[in-house]
Order: sequence, then C-alpha cells, then structure tokens
Amino acid sequence: MRVCALGVAICAFGVMLASCAAQTKNSAPAGTSPRIVSLAPSLTEIAFAIGCGERLVADTVFDDYPAVARALPHVADTRTANLELVAALHPTIVVALHDQEAEGSPIERQLGIPVSYLPNRDLGDLTADIDGVGRACDRTSQAAALAKSLTQKIASIASASRGRPRPHVLYLLGLPGFAAGKHSFLGDMIEAAGGENVASASDEPYPDLNAEAIVRADPDVIIVAVDTPFDKDVRAQMPWRVLRAVRDGAVLRPPSDDIMERNGPRIVEGLSWLHSALSGH
Repeated sequence: MRVCALGVAICAFGVMLASCAAQTKNSAPAGTSPRIVSLAPSLTEIAFAIGCGERLVADTVFDDYPAVARALPHVADTRTANLELVAALHPTIVVALHDQEAEGSPIERQLGIPVSYLPNRDLGDLTADIDGVGRACDRTSQAAALAKSLTQKIASIASASRGRPRPHVLYLLGLPGFAAGKHSFLGDMIEAAGGENVASASDEPYPDLNAEAIVRADPDVIIVAVDTPFDKDVRAQMPWRVLRAVRDGAVLRPPSDDIMERNGPRIVEGLSWLHSALSGH
C-alpha cells in the first residue's frame, strides 16, 4: 500500500509539474517583460546593477546583496532547485553558471524553461556574465556600460600593480589546503593585484594542496577566507607553523568573502582591497 501511495503521489507531482511547465511556456508572450530566476548570487548582483532587479522572480538561499534580494523567493541551493516553486513562479528564463547543470538541467528538461549557462572561471568571464544577464532581461546597453566600467577599473588596478615587488600569495579557501589555483578568477585577481599565486602550479582551479606542497611554496602572504578557521591553534600546527607568512604575521583576511568570491560587480572592491593588502609585502 505504501508503494502504491507513493507511486500515486509521484505521478500527481509529475502531472503538476507538466501542467506548470505548460503554463510557464505560455506565460510570457512576445512583448512582455522577462521573468528571471537567478541560480547564482553573482548573477543576481549583476541583475540589480544593470537595473533589472524588478524582473527577478526568484534566486538562491545564498543571495543577500543587495538587501532586496533577500526578500525574493529562494528556489535553489548549491546542488538542487525546487522545481515546484520554480514552476509556480512562471519564469521565462533561468540564468546559471557553467557548473550548475545539476540545478539547471531538471528545470529545462522537466519544466521546459530555457536555462542560460554563463562562464565563471576567469576574471575576464565577468563581462560575459554581465552580457548574458543583460540579454536575459533586455538590458543590453546597461550591461555594456557596466562591463566597460568594471573592465576599466580592473585594468587600472592591474596597471598600478606593475613594477613593484610581487609577493608569493596563497589564497586559502578552506582547510586542510583548499586554495585558489591558476584557472580561477581568484587566481587572476592575485596576479592583477600584484602577487604571484603559489597554487598556480596546479591545473585545477581550486586545488586541495597537501602539506608538502604548502611547505614547498612557503608563501610571503596568506589570504584566508573569512569563514575559514585559522586561529592561533591552527597556525601552531603543521604545515602552517613553519611558513614565512605565519612567522611574519602576514596572514590577512578580506573584509568580506563575498567581494572576493563572487565574480560580480563588487569584485572590483575585492581587487582594490587585495591590491592594497599586497602593497606592503
């Protein structure tokens, strides 16, 4: 009986999704405003920055900037999307990052809602993300203006970083040794801010360095994510206690993880902070 009841429930849910999907496909006839679901905080920030925040109908549980984003329905986390909630909102398009197929594919497959996957590997991908969000919400001119402004600011900071000593930097995202590698926008930020990324030997964007690799790298500066524990008890352990950066007190934390780890409009704030933080090393 339980199996039968479960089967009925699943079938009912499937019928509901199919019905909602049909409604969604017909809910935005030509000439009407887009209804957008964002599956990434960085894309949500871009949407608000180019003036299409009012066209967002949902975002993720991690969306908290600007403050109004917190009031939107949260329909996804880092692994899954709530298909029932998504369908009930009748979006016309979903914007997601390149590695979010796990969340996006069921939306496209079961609900028939198109998902636009945008790149998010390199710092330069920021312009593609802005362009993609701008196209999704019919704000292409505003998107182009924002992309140009941010590109100029990034170039200015990178130019100011040239010609000075380049400290060796480890960006620690988590223990035991999760770091920003060379194929990541954080790795690009280290270089643009005037540092040498000690994790650039790895081909992974976010490698988990072992103790031997960390000791061998012996960074001049360690940037530790705000949400990563790195108190004196951790620093007293191997491999940290033998590192130059720990001995010299060159262990720094950004003012916010979000301005560093979201490849959105506030990344310039993060890059500016990083440039200043490395200037004394």
